[in-house]
Amino acid sequence: MRSIVLLSGGIDPLSGRPAPPQGEIAAIGLARSIGGAAEGLHAGGPSPALRLAAAHGLARVDCLDGGGDAVEALATYQATYLGADPPDLVLAGRQARGGEDSGMLPYLLAERLGWPLLAGVIAVGAAADGWLSVMIGLPQGARQEARVRLPCILVAHDAAPAPPFVFDRARRAELRVVPVAGPAPVAAEGAAEGDDRPYRARPRLIGASARTGAGQVLDHPDIAEAATVLRDHLRALGVLGPSRGASPDA
Repeated sequence: MRSIVLLSGGIDPLSGRPAPPQGEIAAIGLARSIGGAAEGLHAGGPSPALRLAAAHGLARVDCLDGGGDAVEALATYQATYLGADPPDLVLAGRQARGGEDSGMLPYLLAERLGWPLLAGVIAVGAAADGWLSVMIGLPQGARQEARVRLPCILVAHDAAPAPPFVFDRARRAELRVVPVAGPAPVAAEGAAEGDDRPYRARPRLIGASARTGAGQVLDHPDIAEAATVLRDHLRALGVLGPSRGASPDA
């Protein structure tokens, strides 16, 4: 069974050093537990965290070079390079740890490819007749058996057994850069491609004549009185223009 593990350029939140997230290490362990060829896949350029992740059991990590949306890059890689020999299984961690990571990438990719997805997988069993048996981790240590049709995407539970770190694997791992053409940018309607956005004047929030620290405290004021004081204060700040003869109740 061929499996692919989605990897990120993980950063340790305490030290700031490159470090793969625990969920991605668990995903590598699940891929190794079912046997067959397991490969790594990263939507971005090579990073030290990828080599550290490969030390847990991956001989090669493909790094998608092309920028743009990660889901589109992964889907393009699937259609371009894996169309003739698609993987049976794609595994991912619960959430990446390298930037603005929401944990939604596996779900968006499953929707994009039209594959089923199971989350919280703590163990993988045997495959038979196009179905894969898995064990899902539940709160308070409970377990639940489930089956999912192949090909599919599995999101590993952080408590899944992690494979050992082997330094020699980190040295020998191949980080292969794969060019992936991203979608062309869509120009704004009515604007030529490459044009700069026109300058738009913004309202002045604080006027130069505003007095620092000036203000008035009102204790349970009348609505009309409060509105008048607020209007006068905004005019003093320069947010509102001068009165044009409107009535005080307007």
